[in-house]
Amino acid sequence: MSNELTVAQQNQMLAQLSQKAMLPSGMNVGSVAIEQERAIAEARGQMQLAKMFPRDLTRAHSELMAACKSKSFAAAAFYSVPRGGGAVSGPSIRLAEEIARVVGNFQYGHRELSRDDHKSEVEVFAWDVENNNRSTRQLTVMHVIDTKNGPKACRDQKEIDDKISNVASKQVRGRILALVPKWLLEDAILECKKTLTGNNDEPLEVRIRRMTQAFAKFGVTVEHLETYLGKKVSELLADEIIDLQGIYNALKEGARASDYFGAKEEPQQAAPVEAAETVAKAAAAGVEAKTKAKKVNPIKEAVQAAEQPVSAPVENDHTASAQVSNPVQNDSNSVKAESAPIEPESAPAAAAVQQGVETASNEDDDGDVF
Repeated sequence: MSNELTVAQQNQMLAQLSQKAMLPSGMNVGSVAIEQERAIAEARGQMQLAKMFPRDLTRAHSELMAACKSKSFAAAAFYSVPRGGGAVSGPSIRLAEEIARVVGNFQYGHRELSRDDHKSEVEVFAWDVENNNRSTRQLTVMHVIDTKNGPKACRDQKEIDDKISNVASKQVRGRILALVPKWLLEDAILECKKTLTGNNDEPLEVRIRRMTQAFAKFGVTVEHLETYLGKKVSELLADEIIDLQGIYNALKEGARASDYFGAKEEPQQAAPVEAAETVAKAAAAGVEAKTKAKKVNPIKEAVQAAEQPVSAPVENDHTASAQVSNPVQNDSNSVKAESAPIEPESAPAAAAVQQGVETASNEDDDGDVF
């Protein structure tokens, strides 16, 4: 039931109820009157504050759409329960609570009016304080839990409270949705469905948080980013994040953070880059040495072919032939001396380069796009 009452009408109704109510014996009438006056003064103060600070539906819509872009929130924005061989679905209490929060000047909840050994009388309500619209409903909650084997009595206070909260939350959802703007509810439902289907962007706050974590790998702090931007990172716009994405890509390719943010890179961040450059130079030297060795190999083969016709029994000419062949052999030995130390080093250098490539590829899989 939804109604609109002025403050004077509410005061008159409360006065009539207090006069006609049959108070139990032993109850302090003065305490009841004081509590009634306190409740009236509190309600009047809340309504005055709501008029002093009216809601902004444009801002509320923008904030609600940002919340609906969160996958975790969109997943909890709908409910579905089996009923009559099918399923009944709709906006959940979580979506209703979020709408009430962004709209502002809105109160909702439930209160337990009475309780005995078997049941509790509960009232659920939603109150649009600014427009003075109120929707209430009274429920009778039995102290039993439905199971496959039939109703089971609640054993302790916790089970009773859980049962009341469970039943009341479902009814509060209906009270909230009865008062909030319908167009705001429809837009929220469409946006949540859009997020769940994967056709939506993440909230800007999430992208900013991921961006700051990515820059921290290069020693760039939030203070560096704010100095570079000239404002707080929380005030970033989408196109500014795109610009920072380009700077981050440049840092990944070897650019210095101080070139952009005027801050020295931390040693532990610069060391891997210098080590990778050293390994790359060693690998290049190894490849060049191998190329030189391959170019000399044909000469070595020609010298060996020239030595084959030389007859071994000629002892007198052995010295001369040795003198003739020694220069060539010395040249080949010098070639071996140049190539021998390089070849053992080229294997670990290549392995180190391969390891560096694998490390870089693993780092690129951390979700660098923000």
